[in-house]
Amino acid sequence: MVPPTARRSLARAAVAAALAVSGTAALALPAAASPDGPWQDASYTPHQGQWRPYVLSPSSRTVRPVKVYKADPRQGAIDGSPDAALRDGGGSVRLTGAADRTGSPLLVIDFGKEVAGHLKVRVKGASSTPPKLRACFSESIEYAALAPDANNGEGRIAPGCDTANIWNGFPGQPYTQDTDSHALPLDGKKLPATVRDGVLRGGFRYATLFLDGPGTVDIDGMSVDFTAAPNQRDLDGYQGHFLSSDNELNKIWYAGAYTVQVNTGASNTAKSWPYASGEGDHADAQVPHADPSKSVIYDGGKRDRIVWQGDLAVQAPVTYLSTNDLEAVDNSLSSLAAQQLPDGFMPAESQVGQHNADELRTYGEYVTWFVNNMYEHWLYTGDRAYLDKWWPQLTKATAWLESVRAQDDKGLIAFDKAGSCGHYGYSDCGHETYVNALYARNLTQMAAMAKARGDASAAATYGDRSATVKKAINDQLWDDEAGAYRLSREIPGAYPQDANATAVLAGVADGDRATRALAYLRKNNWAQYGSLTVSQKTPNASLPPFYAPLPSSFESDARLDTGDASGLDLIRTFWGHQLRQDPGSTFWEHMQPDGTPNLQQFSSLAHGWASGPTVTLTTRVLGVQPTGPGYSSWAVVPFTGGLKWAEGTVPTPRGAIAASWRTTGHVFRLDVTAPRGTSGRLAVPVTSATSHVTLDGRTVWSHGKATARGVTGDGKYVYVDGAPSGRHTLTAR
Repeated sequence: MVPPTARRSLARAAVAAALAVSGTAALALPAAASPDGPWQDASYTPHQGQWRPYVLSPSSRTVRPVKVYKADPRQGAIDGSPDAALRDGGGSVRLTGAADRTGSPLLVIDFGKEVAGHLKVRVKGASSTPPKLRACFSESIEYAALAPDANNGEGRIAPGCDTANIWNGFPGQPYTQDTDSHALPLDGKKLPATVRDGVLRGGFRYATLFLDGPGTVDIDGMSVDFTAAPNQRDLDGYQGHFLSSDNELNKIWYAGAYTVQVNTGASNTAKSWPYASGEGDHADAQVPHADPSKSVIYDGGKRDRIVWQGDLAVQAPVTYLSTNDLEAVDNSLSSLAAQQLPDGFMPAESQVGQHNADELRTYGEYVTWFVNNMYEHWLYTGDRAYLDKWWPQLTKATAWLESVRAQDDKGLIAFDKAGSCGHYGYSDCGHETYVNALYARNLTQMAAMAKARGDASAAATYGDRSATVKKAINDQLWDDEAGAYRLSREIPGAYPQDANATAVLAGVADGDRATRALAYLRKNNWAQYGSLTVSQKTPNASLPPFYAPLPSSFESDARLDTGDASGLDLIRTFWGHQLRQDPGSTFWEHMQPDGTPNLQQFSSLAHGWASGPTVTLTTRVLGVQPTGPGYSSWAVVPFTGGLKWAEGTVPTPRGAIAASWRTTGHVFRLDVTAPRGTSGRLAVPVTSATSHVTLDGRTVWSHGKATARGVTGDGKYVYVDGAPSGRHTLTAR
């Protein structure tokens, strides 16, 4: 992850160029097993029980391309059918090189979706002195440098590549040397033979073959050794799933799950920056403190390819709800926790290479994410031993945050004196609503964990402190005239998306403030492709508006939590737009106001922190959430949002929770099966016309009143608390 604040260390000119308009990305429809499945058929109708057609993960570690995107002879030649490159045997395609790579033929192969791993090319034959065979990779056609001047001159040097090296060809800087293509050596090979790329490429959709020098190469097959999620044996057999009557929402759920799956890799395949001058792109560094035998979850497949606290805030819950690869989550969280500094500060990212070492204390915001991630891990898994192991680090991190807050006589955090002003989205060393709301939530989380560990005194201290911080936010940062929370005390004239959505989610905003804050965003921040970080009318040149997936997830969650169905509209607009572009199967790091990736050819188009809707659709729409550690207690509170039905399974340490709901005419039916040793809350939406609610055939609510113990209503739902394990049907008529 390269947050905008980190760009200052690259070059201000590069930042300006990165924010420039760069055209429209190519329309993209990923490949799937069925030609008439949801990814190809725009009129596809979802059917209950049929979730597997949505899964993008391959069923095999060998992934084959789906088509030849382009065969361009340029100053060389291409003879035979280019389609021969799609299969092993049955003919071949001959590439004849020119004097050098600038005139080489280009064979652009489309794998139909984002993939990751080692490219394999079957070479049937070659001239007696074969030319050098090289491969370029790109997540999109828009940024595959197929024209000479593309990507600041990359097309002349590494045709078909996007840019994965932060020091060469970053937007606004010239591309001066080939640091992106991979060599596929033919020297000494007895042909025919399969040549395997020895260098991992962690994320791409398109592979372009070109020749460096004269001579011929005959190709009769290509594939990828898929290396993502190396310890997941059943790649496409997800332990959790989601399905609804809305085809687009279904695709968004599975694209999010696949994005995180692509980002999951062996812990010795990180990137260590900066590269030496002329050094090619590679991913072979060990994540410090990670178990080498276990996977980790990187922020992006292509780049930065390290573990980040903020990205894990989304990636870990996605993993819990889809693949359930707990080993990868544990290894990632532990590797970061082990980096804690003596004063309690928690570095934001894996300390791999000098670039990350230079950012050791940059990101104060990300200390809050460490606390959040450990809490979420305990809540989803119930792993008390893991919590106890890292409890000292949690208390030290929280104490560091409190020490920063104590420096302010008005009781709010600001990171200027700590020198840790780095932020996911903008530069501000002030007393922000966003950061303080995150800290207030941390304190509530610490209170819950302390209580579970039997420390009532610490729980009370954390709880009281959370209430104090929330009051300070409301007293100092709420603008009643605007009806929204300010960015900070220092920048009072901006009302950003993150401040207002997070205030709602963290319980800072009461009912009226929550309603008004979300209304402000709807009126001022919503634009063509979603909700912008700040209104385009914000009078502050240091706050250029863009689309960011992290706060957009916050906003969609906040809207659904307050009963606002426009949260689903936001998901369809922002994430749906991305699925209609390349690579059409994974989600992007950031997006510019014109709907294009934020960093052009350097953009990461498979970035796990953009997968929030996978969590939202399971926890809000299907409605399944843990309320006790490891789902010892749970809640199933559906949100229909105009949908006709939804269903899914949620893996838990005690077995899966299966839930489904359907609305038909004047009847809403919820079916839930919960594992042994658990209990929870069931809920059905009601209106003034609802006359009866029955649980397993027995009336529990009649004409506005409960008729059984443990049953309550709030005008929007009827709740049944204490439902035991087993199967239950709750029906409202």
